[in-house]
Amino acid sequence: MDVEERKRALLAIALVGFAPSLSIVYSLSVSSDEFLTQAFFIACKAWILIIPTVWYLRVEGNEPSRSSTDCEGLRMGAITGLGMSAIILVTWFTLGDSIDTSAMISELEPTGLMDIQMYIAGVLYWIFLNSLLEEYVFRWFITTKGYELLGSEVQAIILSAVMFTLHHSLALHLFGFEWWQTALASFGLLAAAAVWSWLYMRYRSIWVCWLSHAMCDVVVFGVGYVLLFS
Repeated sequence: MDVEERKRALLAIALVGFAPSLSIVYSLSVSSDEFLTQAFFIACKAWILIIPTVWYLRVEGNEPSRSSTDCEGLRMGAITGLGMSAIILVTWFTLGDSIDTSAMISELEPTGLMDIQMYIAGVLYWIFLNSLLEEYVFRWFITTKGYELLGSEVQAIILSAVMFTLHHSLALHLFGFEWWQTALASFGLLAAAAVWSWLYMRYRSIWVCWLSHAMCDVVVFGVGYVLLFS
């Protein structure tokens, strides 16, 4: 791949990869206005959906296509999802008492998520839509553009995993987690993201990655419910 193509891949990654982090910083650190917070959140989500689509269809001139999979891929997605969910639960039962829930609640109040109905609606969104969007962005778009940029599947997987972990780590930090809690969770997120990127590179299907991701989200938001409302 020539230099111009690498530059184009780098631009594509830069346009998309940092938008989720900007959304987190604005929502949890800059704005205390619930309407503005939600509006900026929606705008960032629209951005990371539209830009990869426009890039694929208009910049690169590709035809629309669908991501398909097979039983082997879905089985591997389920196996990895179960394994990582078990690790999340073990970590929660071991270290859950060390989490400062009051700091989390104070950060979530401006977002409206401390209302139980809003929380449930948010959980359904994050499990069934947001996780799919993240697979679309980080596993398909950034992993493939990372491969075009770096010429290595391993390096592309690492790049995608790091960019995925970045905005989650920022969220944990701004929620008031201790540095060691953030570091531990970030390591877990990095490992999970690497697994999902590997699944994508192996099966070329975001549905395989989404199944694994969604299963983990069910456990994470179940733990969140216990922390915030029990």
